[in-house]
Parts: sequence; structure tokens; C-alpha cells
Amino acid sequence: MSGPRDRRAAGANVGGGAPVHGVGVPRWLLVVAAVGGLFVVVPLVAMIARVNGGEFIPLVTSESSLQALGLSLRTSLTATALCLVFGVPLAIVLARTRFPGQRVVRALVLLPLVLPPVVAGIALLYTFGRRGLIGQLLSSWGIDIAFSTTAVVLAQTFVALPFLVLSLEGALRTFGGRYETVAATLGAGPTTTFLRVTLPLLLPAVVSGAVLSFARALGEFGATLTFAGSLAGATRTLPLEIYLQRETDPDAAVALSLVLVLVAVLIVVASQWLAGLQPGARRAKLAGRPKDDPESNDGRAAGGDSPSLRGRRHTTAGRADAIGVGVPSDEDADAVPQPRRADVGIDTAFRHDARDVEVSFEVRAGETVAVLGPNGSGKSTALGVIVGVLAPDAGSRIHSSRALVDHGVNVPPHRRGVALLAQDALLFPHLSALENVAFGPRSAGASRHVARETALRWLERVDAASLAARMPATLSGGQAQRVAIARALATDPDVLLLDEPMSALDVRVASDLRRLLRTVLADRTTILVTHDVVDALTLADRALVMNRGRVVEQGSPRDLIERPRTPFMAQLAGLNFFEGERRGDVLHTDDGLRIPLPPCERAEPAVVPDSHRETSDATEPAAARWVAVIPPASVGLDRRGEIVDTILDVEPHGDTVRVRTALVFADVPLRLWASLDVDAGDRVTFSLPTHHLVAFSAPRTRTDAPTTDGTGPTTPGVF
Repeated sequence: MSGPRDRRAAGANVGGGAPVHGVGVPRWLLVVAAVGGLFVVVPLVAMIARVNGGEFIPLVTSESSLQALGLSLRTSLTATALCLVFGVPLAIVLARTRFPGQRVVRALVLLPLVLPPVVAGIALLYTFGRRGLIGQLLSSWGIDIAFSTTAVVLAQTFVALPFLVLSLEGALRTFGGRYETVAATLGAGPTTTFLRVTLPLLLPAVVSGAVLSFARALGEFGATLTFAGSLAGATRTLPLEIYLQRETDPDAAVALSLVLVLVAVLIVVASQWLAGLQPGARRAKLAGRPKDDPESNDGRAAGGDSPSLRGRRHTTAGRADAIGVGVPSDEDADAVPQPRRADVGIDTAFRHDARDVEVSFEVRAGETVAVLGPNGSGKSTALGVIVGVLAPDAGSRIHSSRALVDHGVNVPPHRRGVALLAQDALLFPHLSALENVAFGPRSAGASRHVARETALRWLERVDAASLAARMPATLSGGQAQRVAIARALATDPDVLLLDEPMSALDVRVASDLRRLLRTVLADRTTILVTHDVVDALTLADRALVMNRGRVVEQGSPRDLIERPRTPFMAQLAGLNFFEGERRGDVLHTDDGLRIPLPPCERAEPAVVPDSHRETSDATEPAAARWVAVIPPASVGLDRRGEIVDTILDVEPHGDTVRVRTALVFADVPLRLWASLDVDAGDRVTFSLPTHHLVAFSAPRTRTDAPTTDGTGPTTPGVF
């Protein structure tokens, strides 16, 4: 007999019910569920109990039974094929496109799910019958459909098609359009994307939906009887045969019903098994992770550095031979695109009114520009417009090696020569690492051999040749991002877009990947969206800051971090930020503070776009907008200080304690903090040593005050 401790060990028992996977289920719910299950099972058991075992085989193998069974299988298979032909495109159009009246169309397509079968039969009769809407025309050509085997197929297709559409539409919405977007940025046109990405990803759902459609077609009765009648050998399917036998030979009806039950059981088992399949799962299981794989340990599996990355990053020998795929020979070298120095920049000026984004900037050939900004500032929207998955509003202009967006011009994503690498690697799950990297060259028209050689060359360059045969499901985050980088670069894009590629990785893996990117991005035109100042400092030649859909500052990453002109950049750099009017040697902030500043000759000018330069120099004594920053370690606790505020939060920060208020934050030495009798909620006084302050003028165009949410000004910046 178990006690309370035993029950707790078995799992949480919420609501006093039996635990299921650690979550309790109310006992009354189990009772209701059991009644529901019995309601389905008991009638089937009762029917099976009535089967005469001795006469079962003769009954189901009689001429009429075999004839009806054969007709049902033939027509159901034909109807299922028609469901696939029309249902797959229909589901994709409904899930992937937007058009007026789409909800009405979807409702009409799914209407047969709720229509009584007899009503469906009448609708078909008045459409394809001799006097029907289409039947009259067909009859004049000598084609009669009603009360024929063709009518059976049409009736079964009519009632079964919605099952396939509903199944596929749900799968499409689950997958979203991310993989198709990646395929387009790799140069794949709509047809290639559909055949090589969409269909393989949907294959389990397609098969599962087809099985359900076949089951519905096999059991169709009402629409068939109304539209096709019951003609032996022509329209009398197995359900109709069962219905007729029920009047004359009940034993035969029960035996034939058992046949349908067995078929239904097989269909349910098959559909459940197929529903659990994931694209590439079987290949991933077969590929696995070799026990002797040098990347299977923690360091390399995470995408860590290796001797080849440190010393022979540009070679193609070694591990590629080990996987048995081969490397390019000397005579193939000309056929394989080589890493090249970028000679194409990008000039963009666009607006997207729906998202309130309006920016204008240029990235020079071979330059890496980091784009920083708070969430919702428009960074990803800018990338979407550049890559072509978002349509800008009229008057926008994007030029690379040619006009991508201009008056009357809007080049589709697969023809732009712009590759996108997102924070999720988004490797196609049904393709191996090698096939993923070869996808772009193949889409561009390269032969299978040349595409694989190109893929191997890039996998070797990113130190991932040993992963060529692996499936995405077996790769770690760092490994997957390496393969994704190789895949993006194998297309030899004019411009490479990186959307926070390291945000989902741990610190060590991100460091390894950052070191890799420094190598492969050299002299390549790149736009890098990031929230990490380390990314901007180590990878970017230039940086710009966006806020509320506008560019608000730009310059070298180091200048922006040392002299931030927005609260966001100050927060990113870990600095206290104050802005206001300078009057003499005092900064009058928008929060009412009076902060003594260094003498004017020590002030450093802001790094701003040429279009935003001040006409005055740093020695101008008149009131002007100025910014002052100071690191938290330089902020002191002093009764004679400039800032009196209430402590909001106290948290450990290395060997110091970080004290936060609404106006300032300070890093206080641990021993000093321990000696103070203060805590959150107390008011304290902070001092800002003048010799630790860095002050510089803000552009006159920034007349707006900082926002209360700390995201900074909204004035557009164009450079």
C-alpha cells in the first residue's frame, strides 16, 4: 500500500487524478474518456462477434463480394490520385497566398466535410448529370458521366478532397515559409523551391492526408448511391454491396463489414505512423553520429576551432577524402566558383509604411556594416526588403550590381544575388549537409558534380568537411551554423545578409563562429544585424544604429561605443547616458539634473554623419544639445554628489555590486557596499567625477528628447 511519499514520487497529482507524464488528470475525466472509448469499441466488438468464422472466407470471396471489393479499391485509388493532383496545389495556394475572398474559397473547399453525402450526390448530379450544368455539354459530345464508374470516382473525390487539403494546410502553417524563403535567397525559383523544398518537407503530411482521403473514398456511400446508383460491376462499391446484402444475407453483410474494418485499422495505423515522421528522420537515424567522429566531443560538436581552421583553412585535402565524397581535381577548379574579392556594393533608400520604416544607406563594395538597434527598430524589416521577401512602398530604390528595386522594377528574391543567414541555421531537414550546401549551385544551373565540388570546397573552408554526410538533425548549433555559412557563400552572392547568426549559440561557440566569420567575410559585401557589441567590434568596418524605423547614428563601431549618441548604444556599451543643454560647464539634462562637465577644450566632438555635422565647434559656449557618458565603475556614492535617487535594484556584478536607480547605475566595491546600511528602496546620493565624464556635442537635428522607454530619439538619419 503506497503512502503520500510514494504518490509524490510517482508525479504531481493536480486535481486529485492519476498522474500522466507528471501532469495530473482529474479522475472524473478518465471516467468520461472510458465511456467514450467504449462507445466506439463495443459496437465493433458486437459486430465481430456476429461473424460466422466457418463461412467468413466463402462469403468474402464470392463473385459479388470480390467484384465490389475490386471496384472499391480501383475507384478509391483513382480518387486518391485526383485528390493529390488537385489537393496539394489547392492547399499550398490557400496557405501561402493572400487574395480577396480567400476565406470564402477555403470555406467552400472544406464544405463537403459537413455536407450530408446525399446532398453532395445531388450537387454532383445537377452538375455532371445529363441535364446538369456541365453534363449537358458533355452529353452533346457523347460523354455520359452519371450512373457510371466515372461517377463513383467523382463522388469519392468530392467527399475525400477536403481531408487532404485540411491535412496539408495545417502542415504548411506549422512549417511556415522560412525554408522557402531561404531557398529563394539561395537562388531557387518558385518551381525549384516547390519540388525540392516544399514537397519533401510536406511528404509525411501528403502521405498521411492521402491515406485519410483513401479511407474516406473507400467508405463513401450516400453520394455514390445518389449520383452513380448501384449497378453490379459498374457502380456497386463495397459499402453499397454491404447495404444490399443486409436485406438478403445478414451474415454476408457482417463478413464484408469486417473486411472494411480491417482495412480501416490498417489505414489508421499507417496514418499514425506517417504522422510521426519528420523530414530526413530516417536518413538522420541511418547517418547518426559516428563513434569515432572527431566532432562528437563537446568542443568540436559545438563548432569549436580546429587545427585546420587555425592553419589550413583554405585547403581542400584531408577530411573530404575520409568521407568518401572526393575533392575537386585541378581540371575541375575552373568549374568551381572560387572565393572572390567583392566588387559590388549596395545602395538602398526605401520606406515600408505598414511597419513605419524609412531608411537610406549605402554599403561599399567589400565592406561589412553592422546594424544595431532595439527590438522593433526595423532591422529585420530592412533585411526583408533588401532580400526581397518584403515589398517596399512606392518611391523606394535598391541598387546592387543592377537595379533591384526602382521605378517599375522589383527583382524577385531568387534573382537578386543576395543571400540571407538567419539566427536559426534553417538547414533543409531532408538534405544532408553536403546537399544543403550544393543546393544553391544546383539552383543556379550547375551540374550535380560541379555543385557537390563547390559544396565540398566551402565545407572545407568553414572547417565542416567531416560533416558532409550528416543530416541536420544530428548537428549541434555551432555545426549547423557552419554549414549554413557555407551554404550561403556557395552561391557566391553579391551581398550577404546576416541576421543575428550567433544569438542562439553559447558564448564559446559564438566566439569560434565569430573567428570563422572574420575569415570568410573578408572583402565581401555584408550587412550584419546584431545586438552584440563584440560582433560589431570584431566583424564590422562600420556600424549604424536604427530606432523606430530610422537610422539615428552611424560611424565606426569603436566610436559609437566610446561616444554613444543614443540611450540604446550607451546601454549596449554599458555606460550611463545623460543628454541635455550645455550651459557653460554644466549639463542641464532633460531629467532636471545639473551635471558639471569637463572644460570645453577637453570635450570630444560626436562622430556623426556629414549631413548632421555641427556648424559650431566644441568650444562654443552657447546653449547646445550635449551628451555625457560615464562608466558605472566611475560613479561614486557621495553625500555631496549630483544625483539623489531611489535604489530600484541591487545585483552582484563580478567583484562589485551593481546598484540601479531610474537615473543612473553604479558598480560599488563589495566591501564598501557591505559597510553601507542601504538596500533597494532607500534613497542614496551618487557623484559623477568630472574627470571620468566624456562629453560631446549632439547634432542639432536631434531636437527631440529621449524616450521614457530608453530607446532614444526618433529623428531619421540618412547617410
